[in-house]
Amino acid sequence: MVKPKNIYFIIILLSFVLPNDFISKKEKSFFISDLKSQMQYFRLTLNENEISFNTLENNNIIFLLPLKSRRNNYEEIILISFGCIGRSIINQINNEVLYNKPSLIPSIITIECKIPNGREETLLSASINNKLLIQFIDGTINSESFWKEVKNATKLTTNSDWMIEDPSIFLADIDFENLISTRMALESRDNPKVEKLLGLASKVSYIPGLQNKLENMLIAHMKNNHTDLMAIVLGSQPTEKQIIRIGKQFFFQAQQPQKTLTISHTSDSLRYVWKGNTYPKSLDNFYNKYRLKYPRQN
Repeated sequence: MVKPKNIYFIIILLSFVLPNDFISKKEKSFFISDLKSQMQYFRLTLNENEISFNTLENNNIIFLLPLKSRRNNYEEIILISFGCIGRSIINQINNEVLYNKPSLIPSIITIECKIPNGREETLLSASINNKLLIQFIDGTINSESFWKEVKNATKLTTNSDWMIEDPSIFLADIDFENLISTRMALESRDNPKVEKLLGLASKVSYIPGLQNKLENMLIAHMKNNHTDLMAIVLGSQPTEKQIIRIGKQFFFQAQQPQKTLTISHTSDSLRYVWKGNTYPKSLDNFYNKYRLKYPRQN
């Protein structure tokens, strides 16, 4: 078993030896085959000729799934389809652990659903971070909260005014943001203020609206305490949307058990360097100084 202190050395080493183009036809075929099985369970058809994987300049891997629905059932089809993709992603992650090699895991999942609307069609497009799908499937967030995230990420257009602008999430390096959020969550576990808020969240999550307030408090904590760190690691001052994205993931990740969170950050880090990147030394430098000033409590 790899010791935690050796993880970052392995990550840095892999960043020099693994190629950028690591998506093979075999990996795509395996992902599509698994997704097809998931969707068939719900009697949903998958047209393999319409789906696509695309790698952007910032290394985001975008998985696009086009769908068609009736006017009165599009919410159900979109939610079920996101769930199927989420289960396929979890199967891919399990394969990483089982075979000790990278699997094809999209950074961003986009569903484009055509909805009949009189003489025209409406196109609903929603793009979601892969982490949100995983958290939806494992129960970290419920269907109501997940659907809220989907609606917040949705654009509606008609075929007389098709969307020509990419969602802002495409412009960010989502895998990089996920890596940052899990590292922050790991380092904040012994922060009394964060632990208190997380403790409250675990006890009162069933009270409508209260968990959202706690989430907003944690995002405010991120802004007050980690904006400088994010600016250093990201290479520029973070935007409001970036802070919210990283802050929400920080909130979800920090609620996980220590072992689960450690595995998650290791997986995020390895996936990032598998693309040919280098693990950000600025994160290590920041937290090395932070630990000298605020040693961990035994």
